[in-house]
Amino acid sequence: MEEKEQEIKEGKLKLQFITTDELWDKVLKYKINSGLKNNNRAVEELINKALEGKGDIEIFSEDSVPEDTLEEIGDFRNAISTFEKKHGQPFLIFLDKKSGAFYTECHLLGNEFIKFSDPNSTIDPDLEELSKANRELETDNYYYEQMVSDAKEGRAFSDIIIEYNTNYNEVKPLKILGGQHRNQAIIEAVKDKVNITHGIKVYFNLSKEQREDIMRIANTNINVATDLRDRLREDVLIPILKKFGYETGMLKQWENFGDKRRYDDEFSPTVRMMRSFIVNFFHGKEYKGDIDKEAHVPYLCKSGKDIDSEYMKYYNKFKSKEKFDDDKLVEAGKMFAKLHNTQFKNAEKIKSSAKREFKIKSYNLAIISSWAFASGVLQSSSDRLKKFYSLPDLCNGDDPLSAVEMAKSKHKILDTDSYRGLGTRSDNNERGRLLQLFLDYSKSSKPKITEQMCNASISMFHSNLDRKKAEESTKKAYGV
Repeated sequence: MEEKEQEIKEGKLKLQFITTDELWDKVLKYKINSGLKNNNRAVEELINKALEGKGDIEIFSEDSVPEDTLEEIGDFRNAISTFEKKHGQPFLIFLDKKSGAFYTECHLLGNEFIKFSDPNSTIDPDLEELSKANRELETDNYYYEQMVSDAKEGRAFSDIIIEYNTNYNEVKPLKILGGQHRNQAIIEAVKDKVNITHGIKVYFNLSKEQREDIMRIANTNINVATDLRDRLREDVLIPILKKFGYETGMLKQWENFGDKRRYDDEFSPTVRMMRSFIVNFFHGKEYKGDIDKEAHVPYLCKSGKDIDSEYMKYYNKFKSKEKFDDDKLVEAGKMFAKLHNTQFKNAEKIKSSAKREFKIKSYNLAIISSWAFASGVLQSSSDRLKKFYSLPDLCNGDDPLSAVEMAKSKHKILDTDSYRGLGTRSDNNERGRLLQLFLDYSKSSKPKITEQMCNASISMFHSNLDRKKAEESTKKAYGV
């Protein structure tokens, strides 16, 4: 409420302003932030701004900003053509209570950002060459290359961490504390005449200790797990892989793929596991030759970057049907789900520190890829396939993959003491060894996998591998 007294004194109108404490506190903060001498001047300016329809408070903060910091903020606003300045918007100043530093978040066109940005920031300007903060650019890194590609397509970056500092390299006052690769991506985009607005977070009047603290946080990256990247990319495709998981029981209904390898009751297979299963089943089914005499290595789908090209070959084949409608593939998936469920349940009885890992042993990348290939290649031998699929039924209450026996197995010459047994790695040798084991089991009369069988299959794989290498060497040497 306002009450007016018409009192002519020195040509001024005297006002009595009655308001809430909250509003008056804002007036006082405006006076402080604007560097005004008294309350009257603050009220007068606010009234004039309102009457003029501007209302563009240049700087606003709910915290008390020191004078030297206010001065630096003012310099920044005057020197840099931010989006906020161009459109008469106030700079909102916030306090990082952990470091005690003040900052604002604003926006800047790419070419303006490049003009003033300095990626060669330093923790201690007095020791500029000895205290460089940023690491070398990794221009051959896949994710940087993707960043450049996105920038050239108009990707707007945000939260590039900046210090406004004119104490060194004055013509480049925007010192990059975090986001040097995004800075370079913006440079490459502007070269291609892509000039869009990006978001920056600007700190002011930092001490050396504050600068180090902010740099540390700005350059702490939590790498996104490759399994999560796979899941995100898979979610863009027609969900035939997920449908396959639901139909076979490899995925629970309405469950999504795992984002990393887990060992608890909430375990779910990753996209990479499921893709490898699909690819290897068809590789096995399409295999020509005598598999028992070959040292074949099942395929392991790539993860993390682009969608695996071998998987996409089969995805594209079935996407028009919106499902993997191969009955034999679906049967193989159901049999594998049965294997996993039995392994998960029965391995609970194992008294070992590795029990958690043993419970999900079927989803070891080498095991699932080898098992899938075996199920595909054995489609032409019904008796062997039946025996292979019966593994969960013949284990007599034990874990069907005989995890303890596998852990004891190794090649007496090739394996070092660090080798923890069959089904613990995912390299070429491991996948080849496991495929050999599954093929040998399918034609044996024994109901369960034993340590002796594991060792014999390991030896057989390497024997076949050596023979294959010898044949290739002979052919190369003699031309026959």
